Amino acid sequence: MAETNKLAHAGESLSRQELFALHQYYQSVVKDQLGFCYQYLNFYTGLLSALLAATLFALLNMRHSMILELALLIGPGLTLALARIGYLNVKVFYSRFVEAWVTTVNIESMLRLRNATPVDLGKDQLFTPKYETEEGGFIASFERKPILKILKEKKKATEILEETVKTGDTLRYARWTFFVFGGGSLLLVLFIVLSAFLNLA
Repeated sequence: MAETNKLAHAGESLSRQELFALHQYYQSVVKDQLGFCYQYLNFYTGLLSALLAATLFALLNMRHSMILELALLIGPGLTLALARIGYLNVKVFYSRFVEAWVTTVNIESMLRLRNATPVDLGKDQLFTPKYETEEGGFIASFERKPILKILKEKKKATEILEETVKTGDTLRYARWTFFVFGGGSLLLVLFIVLSAFLNLA
């Protein structure tokens, strides 16, 4: 990897072998970053569920003063804070995943893996894939229409990164997940306050 960076800085072209090494590296980065993204999402989902459940359980079993009931507001407060922090953590790993994915697409295009038809295997033997991709290649990949639109319309990698992070499914679902926890926390705040003042009355 260090040699590849050195060549890039020197303005020299990369060999196919170096490109394949880069491709292998970035494929592992894609896998790792998406894995981290889901691990953090699962961790925060479990943590927030436990916080809300514990707070609700304590509220339903509380038979003490208003001060102690209002102290339960710590639970929803922590849930809101952790939901925000959790979303930002997931966003970091998802952004890194998108960076590596776009780089992998670029390398595959440079290696003519995405649009090589027919494939020349030497000795005048040309092989055409049975099911060609839209680009005329043989590497099948599923992308939603909004993502395909971004890939076709945007010309710069930075534009593709920004638009894909905004449009991507994983981050959108994570956003909705944390939003639901935030909404549940606010409802719990309302119930805690109402319970405290009704008990006082």
